[in-house]
Amino acid sequence: MDVGRMVRRLGDLARNNRELVVFGILLESSLLIFLTVTGLERGSYLLEIFFWLPFTVYLLTIWRIPKRISKTEKAIAFGQISAVILLFAIIFHATLLFSSSPLSNDIYRYYWDGKVINSGLNPYAYSPDADQLSSLRDSNWENIMNKDVSTMYPPLSQGVFAAAYSIFPSTFTLRLCSVSFNLLSIWVLILILKKLRLDVRYSVIYAWSPLAVIEFANSGHIDSLAVLLVLLSFLLLLWEKKVLSSAALALAVLAKVYPLLFIGLFLLRWGKKGALIFAGVIAMFYLPFLRAGAAVFQGFSYFVRWGLFNGSLFPLLLAGLGTIMGKGESLLVSKTLVLLVFVCLLTYLTYRYSRSLQQEESDMLLWKYSFWLTGAFLLLSPIVHPWYLIWVLPFLCFFRSAGWILLTGTVILARSVYIGYEATGVWKEIWWVRLCEYAPFYMLMFYELIGRIRRWRRVE
Repeated sequence: MDVGRMVRRLGDLARNNRELVVFGILLESSLLIFLTVTGLERGSYLLEIFFWLPFTVYLLTIWRIPKRISKTEKAIAFGQISAVILLFAIIFHATLLFSSSPLSNDIYRYYWDGKVINSGLNPYAYSPDADQLSSLRDSNWENIMNKDVSTMYPPLSQGVFAAAYSIFPSTFTLRLCSVSFNLLSIWVLILILKKLRLDVRYSVIYAWSPLAVIEFANSGHIDSLAVLLVLLSFLLLLWEKKVLSSAALALAVLAKVYPLLFIGLFLLRWGKKGALIFAGVIAMFYLPFLRAGAAVFQGFSYFVRWGLFNGSLFPLLLAGLGTIMGKGESLLVSKTLVLLVFVCLLTYLTYRYSRSLQQEESDMLLWKYSFWLTGAFLLLSPIVHPWYLIWVLPFLCFFRSAGWILLTGTVILARSVYIGYEATGVWKEIWWVRLCEYAPFYMLMFYELIGRIRRWRRVE
């Protein structure tokens, strides 16, 4: 392509999308400052402090997105707006992709699992500290958490880990995979917004999120693949491709377990054929690993049984029960009660959605109920790692909630646990840090609730 023509096209993009370009430049500048000052060292308070620089720019960007598209802007090509959003998303991810060290140790487990598979062994059958795997140990092995527990990641994720290792055995390869999946997620999200005739500029809520950029470009979390497949499943449903939609959601569950939340809702749209495809895809991917027997689910069951970090409502329940029973018993009872509450909520929302389908088949209603289930799960969960908040981000492009958007910023405070951990080796959360993280969220959600109640009264 002629260089002059390319320059002219870029100039047209900048002129036609001046506001987006300005905010994109500001956000990139703030990310560069954040990276330079903090070095993305998780053992320093600088990380939690300077994160608010790009996050503030991000909030301003969202605030400036108009609620309605003007007549002039309607003439702007869909492709131009999408190109600007994707171009800056690529720049943001590239900025942090080459950062020196990941904030999370999960990527070392990914690398290890890929290495084990490429050695012809089953990662579910052996924990990283098993004598049978001693010859595979290297410098990355030292950074694996819970070495005495076999992997918890589902088969599709294992396939990605193995493929990345075979291409080039490095944690960087895994980060590059995570970024690639996320950029594809942004494109699928834009297509969904277009299909639903919504302003595609709202995709910046996900595409330009500093949290998503950090967790995928720096830490390489496999959640990017699950998010991509959930979005793809919904897009395929919009296109009336129900069988492919069911296969996509099955693959999402095979990447990360959390999309199981949506099965009841989506089944109502797929029908029996879709349900069979979903079950068949799950079974097909697990089949090669079943020689490990019950050990296939050992890592996941350990995580569910003992996992505890940065919960919102769960710590309150645990603290209350801890006054009348032992630590282990109170943890088990608390998790059982929370599970029962969530199952009841899941059943109720699925029933509500099934009733609504008798009147109309609303795609937005499916997405809204999926949003509610994801939000409820995160609020009730005993484990809320910062990257878990990314699960809710795509929904915020459709149902903009100030509380949830702010929480994707305040969740950075959860990383302060690493400051003490890096210094002493002791993993200890501080209650007032969690209060600072969640209190603004609940105050904003209460304010939003009051606003909705007032609007309902006006309608009546």
